[in-house]
Amino acid sequence: MKVGRVLRAMLTAALLAAVLFTLPRAAHADDIAVDLDITSVSATRLDLGNPEQVITITGTLTNVSTTPLPGARVHFWRLPTPISSPERLASVEANPPLGERLYLDPTNVADPPGPLQPGERFAFTVQATVEQLTTQGTPLVETDVAYLIGAQVRAGAESGRLSVALATTPVAATTTPVTSSAVVVLSATPSRLSDGSFPDDSLTATLNDRLRRLLASAERDGMEAAVDPALYEAAVAMTEEHVVAGEVAPPSGIALGFVQAVDALAREGRLWRLPYGNPDLARADASGKLDDVLRWSEAAMPIGLLSLPTLAIVDDPGLVAALPDVDRVLVPGGTGSRPGTVEVLGATPPGDAAPLGLRLSRLIVDELLADEPPLYLIESVADAEADEDLGDARARVAPVAGPTASLVWPKTAEVAPWRELTAALDSAIQAGRLLDDLTASTTGDALLAPVGASAFSADFSSERAAVGFVAAGTPQGLDLSKVTFRAAPSFVMGSRTNTFPATVSNGLDVPITVQVDFASDSPQRINVPDLPAVTVEAGASVTLDVVPSARANGVARVLAQITTTGGIPVGAPAIIEITATDFGRVGWMIILVSGAVVLGGTALRIRAVRHEKERASVREADERRQ
Repeated sequence: MKVGRVLRAMLTAALLAAVLFTLPRAAHADDIAVDLDITSVSATRLDLGNPEQVITITGTLTNVSTTPLPGARVHFWRLPTPISSPERLASVEANPPLGERLYLDPTNVADPPGPLQPGERFAFTVQATVEQLTTQGTPLVETDVAYLIGAQVRAGAESGRLSVALATTPVAATTTPVTSSAVVVLSATPSRLSDGSFPDDSLTATLNDRLRRLLASAERDGMEAAVDPALYEAAVAMTEEHVVAGEVAPPSGIALGFVQAVDALAREGRLWRLPYGNPDLARADASGKLDDVLRWSEAAMPIGLLSLPTLAIVDDPGLVAALPDVDRVLVPGGTGSRPGTVEVLGATPPGDAAPLGLRLSRLIVDELLADEPPLYLIESVADAEADEDLGDARARVAPVAGPTASLVWPKTAEVAPWRELTAALDSAIQAGRLLDDLTASTTGDALLAPVGASAFSADFSSERAAVGFVAAGTPQGLDLSKVTFRAAPSFVMGSRTNTFPATVSNGLDVPITVQVDFASDSPQRINVPDLPAVTVEAGASVTLDVVPSARANGVARVLAQITTTGGIPVGAPAIIEITATDFGRVGWMIILVSGAVVLGGTALRIRAVRHEKERASVREADERRQ
């Protein structure tokens, strides 16, 4: 029994030692001794038919404990069990089974120069050949599957090293190109204003750098692209003389090259069009402006792009029903697909879940094991570079919703509304409506459409940037005090109807169409009909005839107000005092009095002439006598 107790004690001690030295690979807690990371794998895929292929794993081993770690050794490790599904891969990555380490060749292992001191980091490189993987231990034999490979750390005395850490990464064993789809998004921060000018030359720099690289990715065989019509329209404008920061700029060859390349994609049937301005539809919806944004987008769409199929990018399932005219919806972070009138496909950035040195091999594994070809959404230069580097290891196929795949929407945080932007748009809407009403046109809405559609652009870095763009590109409040009405402050009617002049002056820089409404405080006595609409050119005046009518004598105060054709008051009102008299009785009295005056004056004049002649005759007779 004593021997049994001793043996049990020895076994317990051994187990405790094993527990103390067998550490999780994720080193974050204080009691974890080492931190092991793989930074790169040289082979993006294994060719089991090529025994000379070398697979190199690099990484770092860090002692995060407070005591030295003696006898550490890093081994090339592999799990010989084939993996043929994403679910199986997730399971073995979460809980790696016992695998096999390689150690017969010196390149299979890497040793620190001495005990690993607290905080010390050791950069290691371990290698294996396909021949070793297929002949030593349990061989890897099955192809078109994935295997786990990695690095295992053992430490302790030479005769009793124990496993203390394991880091793994999957790699595909295949020589057949994997298949996937990709859509490159061609968009940029909105900069073109509603008058066609540009506040700066930033779009040229974007076209010459980021968009040039994205376009090069989109031009590769099998790729598709989605272009923001606002960007395309701005680039087309830059191919001719255009205004930048108030100065005339010559046609841009950079913009011309972009337009020609996009046109080529359209001719090849590889181009989609986004909603105008590439709006963040979820944020527009949260801000209560989704309907306006979609209406503006439709109104602003260039005619030359109307024939292209339409594509929207949304991550909210509730928005799909609001997009009945869209042919395809891409769901960032989603998986699977859903066929239908509006085809919905999950899409992810290529390789964003793995470190850079492991991204390409991980992409091949994911595409190899996927139930249907994955769809990648390429929006950045980093995405394009990660996708491009696979070369002939991948074959592109057109994205299409599978008949059996189920769509899984991503879990997303609630989108905050942009209230300041909403207020700016509401103000712009009111200003546009006033401009339309004042000019009897649709100028205001036409000016607002491209700016309003772009206001929620997914390319804006902040709400402040979006508000600034709207303020610079939309009709601002008009100074209606510059529209004036002038007439005499008082007028006396000599008959039942009379006419007097009035002038409407337009001090604005746009032509206006207005009318003049009159309101009498005694309409039963004096009434003034409203004047019909008249167009007044910018900076000009027109003279109108006001024709009041009187039913009785008296005085009336009449309010004259210029209004738009929709009834919106324009400028300050004017008050005119109109006096009406009974012209029949007064007129006859004036005629009789005037006649009497004339007759009396004539008689007196005749008498005066006669007397003058008599006096002249008397003087002539007296002169003769003398």
